[in-house]
Amino acid sequence: MKLLDRLALTILIIGGIHLMLIGAVNSYAITDTLMTLHIQGPRIFYILVGISALWCTKYYGYTPRGGSRLRGR
Repeated sequence: MKLLDRLALTILIIGGIHLMLIGAVNSYAITDTLMTLHIQGPRIFYILVGISALWCTKYYGYTPRGGSRLRGR
């Protein structure tokens, strides 16, 4: 699962940078790039970002020092 965790975090970071560019300079760089490849490209990208965000919600149970807050309960 370590590979899947890293993949989800990477997709989430790329999605976050994309949203930052939209907000800061009104640049749709990823959407424009994916539109040249395929008409459904941006839609698939946004779905992957959403799935990655849902996958990464499991990290809310972790403490900054590592491990789970729920361990031992």
